[in-house]
Amino acid sequence: MKNSFSISYKWAMILTVMVVILLSVGLVINKFFFYDYYLSQEKKEIYSFAENVNSNYADTEKVVTLINEFITKKQASVKLFSENESLEFSFNLFMNNEWKGKGNGHNNRNTINLPHGIEVDLTNEGYVFFNFEHDAITTQLLGLVYTLDNGDILLVSTPFEGIDNTANIAMQFNVYIVLILLLVAVVIVILLARRMTKPIIQLTDMTQKISDLDFSEKFMGQSNDEIQSLGENINSMSESLESALTELKLANEQLVEDIKEKEKNVEMRKTLIANVSHELKTPIALVMSYAEGLRENDVLDDEKKAYYLNVISNEAMHMDGLVRDLLDLTELEYDAFKLDIKPLDLSSLIDEIIDRYAYLIREKKIKVYLDKEDIIEVQGDKRRLEQALTNLIVNAIEYTAEEGVISIRVNQDKKTKVVIKNSGSHIRDKDIDKIWTSFFKSKEKDRRIGGSGIGLSIVRAIVEKHKGNYGAYNEEDGVSFYIEI
Repeated sequence: MKNSFSISYKWAMILTVMVVILLSVGLVINKFFFYDYYLSQEKKEIYSFAENVNSNYADTEKVVTLINEFITKKQASVKLFSENESLEFSFNLFMNNEWKGKGNGHNNRNTINLPHGIEVDLTNEGYVFFNFEHDAITTQLLGLVYTLDNGDILLVSTPFEGIDNTANIAMQFNVYIVLILLLVAVVIVILLARRMTKPIIQLTDMTQKISDLDFSEKFMGQSNDEIQSLGENINSMSESLESALTELKLANEQLVEDIKEKEKNVEMRKTLIANVSHELKTPIALVMSYAEGLRENDVLDDEKKAYYLNVISNEAMHMDGLVRDLLDLTELEYDAFKLDIKPLDLSSLIDEIIDRYAYLIREKKIKVYLDKEDIIEVQGDKRRLEQALTNLIVNAIEYTAEEGVISIRVNQDKKTKVVIKNSGSHIRDKDIDKIWTSFFKSKEKDRRIGGSGIGLSIVRAIVEKHKGNYGAYNEEDGVSFYIEI
């Protein structure tokens, strides 16, 4: 669930509130402390002027220069009172730097009566405020009574009018400045908040995808701070989780395959036991029956006894072949052996097998056509490949009618392909892939002559061990089986 307020919005709000508070505090400070600050600065400047006059009082020219500079700058009035005279400087754009009022003696320095009825006590050194009233205006003055080192008294007065009005104007101007600064600050705060929170938002989206098992996104920040370290750690965690999850999936798939394989093996064992029991039931019954006949029937002639013994021998051989084939199939399917891979001549091996079963071929008057080179060298296990080819050739002989045809063709390209075709009836399409299963026999076929029902299963297992291919397909006049190694 997505949050109603993103972290960038919260940061923007926090920083904006902080800016508003700071600017507001600035306005309040300006409102209530500007007057006092301004007054203190004026007092310092006047007092500094008085000290300069005092320290340079012996140098009349220097004192005149200091006073003229001060009254011009501050539009001030400066008076000096000694025992015998008073001296006055007043601001005048057309002044000629002359002493004003020189020679006007004063008998009493304790009290000076200023114009407009303002009275100043010169015996008390310090700052004094007095108002100058005119018909049209009222001006406030700031004065300093300063006793020089030689006992003379310095009286300095500067206009201090309109400070409240100036403060109000400054306050209004500051409000406008604050509003503009606030607008600029909000824009900057929003941009900074987005920039600051962008990697955090990316990490949030990234961790959400990780929780959904999507490891495609990686943190790409370059901030070189704790967020960068966090992003790199999440990247590492994502890779580890992806790797672990992949391994877990593979292990799970392998486990499923193993379970299926075990279930398949259990089913195969059940089927094998049932098929073996079925295959052995008939020969065992025949052996028991004919053995019982020999034991109980004393009147049998030699020809009958020979027939009985021949049946018993054939069925025993059939059971022996079945047991041997079962042992071979078990070894092949359960990796109970290792292939002995060596170079061998496949052409000679095929010739040997045909010679071995020549009596069956002659018996059924079968024609055999060979299409192969005299020497065909391959890499393989000779014993197992001989077993596979024998089963295919014998299977072809069994299912070829009398005076039929068997053709054996060997092609060599990237792999060596052996195709064994026998004339005769087709295999049903739905059974074409099942014939490689142990004990599978089509309902349209009779029991194999001397076969055990697992010959093609052995062929399949041997070819798979050689990393090869196998298969069968119907042709117009028969069926072809092939192996590739």
